[in-house]
Amino acid sequence: KGLKAAQDQSVSGKAVTPFLLEYFHSNTGGESLRVNIDIIRSNSALAAQIAVALH
Repeated sequence: KGLKAAQDQSVSGKAVTPFLLEYFHSNTGGESLRVNIDIIRSNSALAAQIAVALH
């Protein structure tokens, strides 16, 4: 649906990602932002664990 909306509004190139992020945010009541923040936190924690293991 998000990609279809982008196409319908002639969104292309670098503008697609911000468009989709806003589309998902608006259509999930903000839940997509919370999920993305959780993913960033988890990835950061994993990266720290890997860095410690490699050091």
